[in-house]
Amino acid sequence: MTSNLLSVSEARMNVNYLAALDFIISLGFGLIFPLFPVYAENLGASAFEIGIIFAAFVLTRAIFSPSFGNLSDRIGRKRLILIGSSLYVVFAVWFTVPETWIGLVIVRGFQGVASAMVWPVSEALVIDSTPAGERGAAMGKIVMSSNLGFVIGPFAGGGLVMLAQSTLGFSEMDSYRFPFYFTAILAAIATLLVWRYVTDARTPDPVKRSLSIRGMLKPEGLESGKLRDIRVLYVNAAMEGFSFSSIGPLMALFLMFRFDLGAEWISILIGIAMGLGAIVAFPSGRLSDRLGRKKLFVAGGLIAFTATLLIPTTWSLVVIVALLGARSMAFQVASPALRALQADIVPENMRGKLIGVLESMSAIGAVVGAPLGGLIFDHFYGKNIGFPLGLDGTLVPFAISGALGIMAVTMVQIYVRETVVDGTPRKERLAKKR
Repeated sequence: MTSNLLSVSEARMNVNYLAALDFIISLGFGLIFPLFPVYAENLGASAFEIGIIFAAFVLTRAIFSPSFGNLSDRIGRKRLILIGSSLYVVFAVWFTVPETWIGLVIVRGFQGVASAMVWPVSEALVIDSTPAGERGAAMGKIVMSSNLGFVIGPFAGGGLVMLAQSTLGFSEMDSYRFPFYFTAILAAIATLLVWRYVTDARTPDPVKRSLSIRGMLKPEGLESGKLRDIRVLYVNAAMEGFSFSSIGPLMALFLMFRFDLGAEWISILIGIAMGLGAIVAFPSGRLSDRLGRKKLFVAGGLIAFTATLLIPTTWSLVVIVALLGARSMAFQVASPALRALQADIVPENMRGKLIGVLESMSAIGAVVGAPLGGLIFDHFYGKNIGFPLGLDGTLVPFAISGALGIMAVTMVQIYVRETVVDGTPRKERLAKKR
């Protein structure tokens, strides 16, 4: 893409309505996310098989994100976002059809294709619409909106399940299906908002770029320093994708195992933790524009992954909720800073492609992490693994997730150069000022 097509007001409208898209889609996901492992378990899935269900989504997202990102560079972003958000409507309803967990694998796989059209492409469009010096704030707004959706979603999802069971007289399984219909309605609203208010920010660049493994690992036209930065960010994305996914699907099962909580209370507790995170996303994004991306990313990442390590070491529900809240807040300090850092490094003319590849690398890590985390959870479930304080085997996947995340954050701190508005490495700019 070559020339900016938007006025200042249109660019702001793009960011605001793409933030609204993230909020609405995330609200739909949040409605069902904490309930989904329980729903799958009632369809006969073990923890390992729940990991496979989640891996199906990230596998198809990993496969298609680079292709759709590359395509959006050539034909524009908006039409792909519209197609993807429309497919969300169909797949949300389709989730209510399967009678076995294998059916959920198929639906999640197709949903990953839709996600590959929406998330990396919409992020590229936000970057297209935002001056370099304001990207942290823009990414903070996107992350905050997404997290607000995830925060409200679990509360709403738990409330809908209670309504279906206690007031409408639904069976247990039908009450778990009930929130999926609301997810479909929300996706339809998001599609209409994008169609009406969002505009492509730049003219398409028709140049075809290689999507071979070599073409992705060594993008054409990059100087050696940026090429190293991109490769380190690829590895970081894969490691963090593994770390997140190896724990994410298990959190509900862990809380159920440790405290015998029902699905509706798990939804509410996770919603509280994510709500604390949503509070800090936007101001931390703006702060990264002033203080630098790496500093906030590293600080947030280290705190978040340390909290991950500590969660299974206590039997106090209050302490675990506090750790979940600290973990969520730290992640939301780190996330907009990292995404702005990536946006600063990725060249404009291949933005869709490389953001798609970064999404793909994260998804590849998640493809491995989700089922492996479930397999480890199944293997060590309820076992005394010999640690002091009587710690049980649920510690193991949390320990792996936290340790790997800390390694990924440290790698970015050591090897990735931070740039400022004009593309100069931040360290070099500061040296010149002195």
